[in-house]
Amino acid sequence: MPDPQSRRPQVLAWSWSLDADDQSAAAADVLLSNDEKARAGNFMSPRLRQRFAAGRARLRSLLGGHLGRDPRALVFVANEFGKPRLAGEPSVHFSLSHSEGQALLAVSDTLEVGADVERIRVLEHRDLAKRYFHPNEVAAIERVSRHDDQLAAFFRTWTLKEAVVKALGKGLSIPLDTFEVSIAGSRPMLLANPEGAPPAWWLYTMGPLDGYCRGLAVPGAADVELIQRTF
Repeated sequence: MPDPQSRRPQVLAWSWSLDADDQSAAAADVLLSNDEKARAGNFMSPRLRQRFAAGRARLRSLLGGHLGRDPRALVFVANEFGKPRLAGEPSVHFSLSHSEGQALLAVSDTLEVGADVERIRVLEHRDLAKRYFHPNEVAAIERVSRHDDQLAAFFRTWTLKEAVVKALGKGLSIPLDTFEVSIAGSRPMLLANPEGAPPAWWLYTMGPLDGYCRGLAVPGAADVELIQRTF
């Protein structure tokens, strides 16, 4: 009989389209709190309002289903840096990210987790990398010869770095150039840790896929069982 203590920690990762999520959009009036409805109303564009409401409704639906609780009864609180968590559920960790029409939610019952999704788009990626990334990351990106591949390398690095700071719960109070990720091998690695971070990390990168890159980060674990779901 397997020792339950030897099992790898699990991370559930859901990906979905906010623009095609008619079920969550229709459920928003029922599921969202008054505060969430007010936040949705602050968006000037109807599309942005719809995306925010659909994302929050799906977040409540997925977390409620995961916990076996009424999604309407979930209460969210945030730390001093704005990272949300569920009130009364200290062992449940989650990270929600969205970029234009795509959303990514990662959930773990044991460890902190960070998730980030970004649409790949043309921008001054080399200048941005030099301004915000670790010098070794800049050099690695510049070694990629083809422009499209270089742009993809930038976004893969960016989403991983964002996932790391989200997992630590301190957001951009951690300068992005003070730690280093690598996408050179078969799996991404954290080569230089943020100050005060645990030594062991599990990183995962997805994409480019459908024009998006996605990154996941889990501190305190060398290996993780990842369960991915798309709808």
